[in-house]
Amino acid sequence: MAMKLGTEIPGTSAEGNITTIWVPTIANIKAPTLTELDAGTDISNYVMLGGWSFEPSQDTVSDQRENAVQDFGAPGRKSAGDISIEVIDNTNTEHEEQNEAVTLMHEGASGYIVRRRGMATDAPLAVGQKLTVVSVTCGEKQVINPDANTMIRSKIPLFAKAPGWESETAEISAPKGGRLRP
Repeated sequence: MAMKLGTEIPGTSAEGNITTIWVPTIANIKAPTLTELDAGTDISNYVMLGGWSFEPSQDTVSDQRENAVQDFGAPGRKSAGDISIEVIDNTNTEHEEQNEAVTLMHEGASGYIVRRRGMATDAPLAVGQKLTVVSVTCGEKQVINPDANTMIRSKIPLFAKAPGWESETAEISAPKGGRLRP
């Protein structure tokens, strides 16, 4: 079916519709279970607006044929690029007890950043929802010098590790022998 010129396409605001979870273990990043995700920690309230940096890229394999006058290409190696997350950092503040993002993602920690877009942050995770899942090791926390009218925050560099990542291609699955959520 062809789209007619002038057809309005609805959009969904990003405001309040992104969830970020730190998950310690996932057996299959293509199909994380509700049980695995429930064992994680929702760090959405710590992540600064625009603070998630993950821009995967893919190289091109050159395919130049002797009998052709055109150069072709094929999909090549993928890279996660520079991954980082900017979070509220309550170190040494009156809110020090509420510093889960910095505490969980300390230098050397390994786990999974799981992101869900397009649904309210307080909507429950459910079987069939699409996720971005990135297997990472955390680097050294970088303190961000404050600007006027900003919160105290830090940037945590992340390094992709095996088994890699799924960019909104992972789908929540039911735990083995478990019940499906509505």
